[in-house]
Amino acid sequence: MSKRTKKELEDDWKKFEQGEMKEEDHQLELKEGYEQDEKYEESND
Repeated sequence: MSKRTKKELEDDWKKFEQGEMKEEDHQLELKEGYEQDEKYEESND
């Protein structure tokens, strides 16, 4: 395996990991927003 190929693989892996992290952050934000909406609705009952 040439160094260039290894570097390309590492770059692709970093991009993949960053994409996975962004998805996890997005899911967490959705969950937090949903929980805040539920608390808001409960306080208005």
